[in-house]
Amino acid sequence: MAITQNQRDKAKQFQEIHRKEGLFVLPNIWDAGGAKIFEQKGFAAVATTSAGVAFANGFSDGEELPLTILLETVQRISTKITIPLSVDFERGYSENAEEVYENAKQLLLAGAVGLNIEDGLPDKSISDRQSMKRKLEYLNQLKKEFALDFLINARTDIYWNQIGEQKSRLSATIERLNSYLSWGADCVFVPGNISVEELQRLTKEVNGPINILLSKNLKNINQLNELGVKRVSLGSSVSRNSIKHLFNESNKIKRNDFDSLLSDSLSYDFVNQFYGMGEEK
Repeated sequence: MAITQNQRDKAKQFQEIHRKEGLFVLPNIWDAGGAKIFEQKGFAAVATTSAGVAFANGFSDGEELPLTILLETVQRISTKITIPLSVDFERGYSENAEEVYENAKQLLLAGAVGLNIEDGLPDKSISDRQSMKRKLEYLNQLKKEFALDFLINARTDIYWNQIGEQKSRLSATIERLNSYLSWGADCVFVPGNISVEELQRLTKEVNGPINILLSKNLKNINQLNELGVKRVSLGSSVSRNSIKHLFNESNKIKRNDFDSLLSDSLSYDFVNQFYGMGEEK
């Protein structure tokens, strides 16, 4: 595997989406089939969801999924779509910056043109600032080594993990995000229970594009656009919605109730033609 000109073009395209005026929605998927659906619907890019990829392979979220499976998933997706693919890299699968560098290299060689890296730790704390600084410096070193301007999205889990007192979270988040941008992040991500008022301050005081996670109180796209949010991620919501459907159907099947399965499913021909699998067998 090697970095291709096509991949460099996709990386440039993904960077440009973040520089354009206005907000964009980034669907999070876990396999090539889902990625192709969102591409067909006209989305400019897709990203993996760490939770969704883990759930689809029988693991819980939080780097429980082996890196080898993530690499295989990224390679499958990247070869089936023509739009940019960003990858939820969690902590980089290590707190050692050199190991993160090696892991990131493999993901880029598998076809990623964006990497999402976070400071949240498994014990619900967050990593120290110097650890994130080293990781971001190593990722930027990879940009030069590969001559690939992939997009680095740096996430802080201050709100997600409810770090510190509520009154201090906003200022701590702003400080972290601006540090991440100064250390080479192209975009910064703050998931969690954030109010509209807090988001308004974030967009004013953070010196770069802001990515938020779709939530019940942050779902009005027009409002988010007016506030200056650049990117809205769907996170694991699509995955969890699909899993809910499987739970519901499995309950019906257990009762020998096949009505919705037979009446509400897409036809074999439609799905087969959509994925270009050839004639009906």
